[in-house]
Amino acid sequence: MHSPLAEPTMKMPLLFENTDINATVWMAIVFAAVWLVVKGVMLLVRWLGRYRWKEWIDADLNAVDGPLLLGLPAAAVLASVPATRFEQTAVEAIRHGVTIAVIISVGWLTVAVTQVARRVVERRYQMEVEDNRKARAVNTKFRVLTRVLILLVIIVTAGAVLTTFPAIRAIGAGLLASAGVAGLVIGLAARPFVETALASIQIALTEPINLDDVLIVEGEWGRVEEICATYVVVRIWDDRRLVVPLTYFINQPFQNWTRHTAAITGVVAVTVDYRTPVDEVREALRPVIESHPNWNGRFWNVQISDADARGMTLRVLCTAADASRAWDLRCDVREWLIAWLNANHPDCLPRMRAELEKEDGDGKVSMKPGQDQKVDLQSTVGPK
Repeated sequence: MHSPLAEPTMKMPLLFENTDINATVWMAIVFAAVWLVVKGVMLLVRWLGRYRWKEWIDADLNAVDGPLLLGLPAAAVLASVPATRFEQTAVEAIRHGVTIAVIISVGWLTVAVTQVARRVVERRYQMEVEDNRKARAVNTKFRVLTRVLILLVIIVTAGAVLTTFPAIRAIGAGLLASAGVAGLVIGLAARPFVETALASIQIALTEPINLDDVLIVEGEWGRVEEICATYVVVRIWDDRRLVVPLTYFINQPFQNWTRHTAAITGVVAVTVDYRTPVDEVREALRPVIESHPNWNGRFWNVQISDADARGMTLRVLCTAADASRAWDLRCDVREWLIAWLNANHPDCLPRMRAELEKEDGDGKVSMKPGQDQKVDLQSTVGPK
């Protein structure tokens, strides 16, 4: 008999019943709701920071949207799984999949933030300016260290994903049980990678080379165009590329023309005769060098650096702001000096001195060096 004091029973709506289908719908709703909230927050942050954080926004801050839109909704789904009525096997499968998504999103977010930070640094320290020593050093450090960091993050993320599988964990436990042999094999196999990684870190910290440095490597003149995780690309003067392993710059000697500063001294060597008036050459060169746009105003000089049987070597030293300007300055000075000698002192160009003797019926007739005699070489030493 129905009691008048009994409370009327209320039937819950179908969507609120804790069934497998409704739980799936609710988890989809949770994922979509968190996804929309994260997307809205990111749009709001970019709108509010379009002036204050413009530098970061211009550095492609959108790169962090993907990992956040994957990781935060996945974490919300992971937190909501205990409130469902799924069977234990289904719960474990969902937790496994969502855990993998969270691990991947964390690694992805780390890589994205690292790349955005690198782009911000590249914008702050641009290498297109004339005195780019500090910019080259900072960019080199960030590029090398970020590449090493990204490589390590990828390895750690892949390892963390693999360890979520029970079979992989069992293999890892077996390897740990035989750590002696396994460690030796893995150490031998990973030796090139470890050497390269250590060389990358050493180059980033000690700075034997930087981006845009002028090097002489394997007899080739070129600039450091790119420093990768395992090799360095040197752009040679004729637009060829020389690919050099990173370990080369740790174990082999090489020339770095821009180690502390880009300024360099250009050398022009010209062989001339002993009668060349050096003081006159020096005074003639003064306005040419001092008015040249590539001379940096620091130093220039003209000296006799060597002498031999053919003549003496006239060496012109002149400084420039960098190697490219020094090359153009050297070429212009060399061309001008040769043209000036031809026009003003043609007798000072290199010449071969010799003593010719001719024997005839009356005895020997010789022409010694310094005598102003004209000799017909065809009749003197030529075939009769």
